Amino acid sequence: MATASTTSPPSTPDSDSLAKKNKLGKCEVCANRDSKYCCPRCEIKTCSLKCNKIHKLEVECSGVRDRTKFIPVNKFTNLDLSSDYRLLEEISRVVDVSKKARCNLRFGLSRRFLLLQQQALQRKISLKFLPRTFARHKNNSSMFNTGTKIIEWHVDWVFVNSENFKVSEERVPENGRISSILSKYLAKQESEEMQEKLQYYQAADLPGIRILLKAEQKSGKKFYEIDPTYTLKDCLRNKIIIEYPTIHLVLKDQALFYDIVDSDDEEDCKKELQKQIKSGQEVINKIIKKSESEDGLYESLKNFLFISEYSDEEGESEGE
Repeated sequence: MATASTTSPPSTPDSDSLAKKNKLGKCEVCANRDSKYCCPRCEIKTCSLKCNKIHKLEVECSGVRDRTKFIPVNKFTNLDLSSDYRLLEEISRVVDVSKKARCNLRFGLSRRFLLLQQQALQRKISLKFLPRTFARHKNNSSMFNTGTKIIEWHVDWVFVNSENFKVSEERVPENGRISSILSKYLAKQESEEMQEKLQYYQAADLPGIRILLKAEQKSGKKFYEIDPTYTLKDCLRNKIIIEYPTIHLVLKDQALFYDIVDSDDEEDCKKELQKQIKSGQEVINKIIKKSESEDGLYESLKNFLFISEYSDEEGESEGE
């Protein structure tokens, strides 16, 4: 028995795409043809690449979807949810990287500067460093000489009364007296230009000069007065130094305009040093406390942190 077959009418080509085009409507730039594209950012409909470029120029649109744009709940799709989730992941990743960079800022220093900072702290000098890209950091040649066990400083000498003539001296030993270090500048110079710059200081000699160390991290321009009979190490004690010391030399009769820091103001530097020492000790104590709860780690951390198993009294008795 033959059955009658029903045939559906043939579908017109591109009927689906035409329906979509009709939904988008006419091009909002030329208004001549049906639009094919919708801008992800401003949702302007365009029909071609030419119209798309025109709309970007007219409204200064980047064409990149705004990932933080508000979307009503009735229009919120799974694609929007996935996009928001990826955005939160990226934000979290950037925050973590920023935290790690901040924590590792100190360790971004070279071994030479880390050793120098450690040795300066032992001498009660708060030594701080600028970012690597700063010219002052690049010019810093200060170092701790492991052979002689002394710090050799980079020092900037500023001869204020010679139009702020600056001399950068490298490898200045910390155990050298200021008067001895300056003697070479107060003697006759081989260079005519140098001799002309320093002639007023040579005439005044050391008794007619006030030696001022720039006070860092204080409001305004303030200075500590330096005793030329002291060593450089003594002059920098309980001071904050950024990269290396800058010392100004001023003729006594013209030093009245300088704001000299009193000895009471040096307490801020001492507090800064105590804070650095305390914070370092707190980190060590936290590591020890955490390691005590884990088997096998405490003994290794004792060696790593140079912690003795004996008390101070026992160590003294053994030394006797």
